[in-house]
Amino acid sequence: MPASTYAANALLNLFLRGVAFVAPARVYISLHTADPGVAGTSEVTLAAWPDYVRLDAAQGGAVATGFMAAATKATENLLELLYPAHNGAAPITITHFAIWTAANGGEMIFQGALTANKTLNPTDECIIHAGDLDVTVA
Repeated sequence: MPASTYAANALLNLFLRGVAFVAPARVYISLHTADPGVAGTSEVTLAAWPDYVRLDAAQGGAVATGFMAAATKATENLLELLYPAHNGAAPITITHFAIWTAANGGEMIFQGALTANKTLNPTDECIIHAGDLDVTVA
């Protein structure tokens, strides 16, 4: 899974320069209609899905409760993530997700492709079940 420029720089500065990294207080999961690349583009828009929001992976709990402890360079979500029902006028196909430091704006940390694209028709809900969001660092 590609790390963002933000995450890569933080790791390099931490391990090679001893510059402490301050972990975000929360991490948020976004949905994308194409590869977000290192800039975090192609996030679902409010024009296409008016009630869309990035979801707090820990759902208000301590940040550590959103993902399991990393092992073998990987982790996965511990909680189910339920996005609001798609209330746009047309179907949306979700192809990627990203992890951010903020509910709006912020810094993208990681991004990846879904195992299979998911088309959401108006009124459909998008659910990421616990254990289904795998984050691996190469």
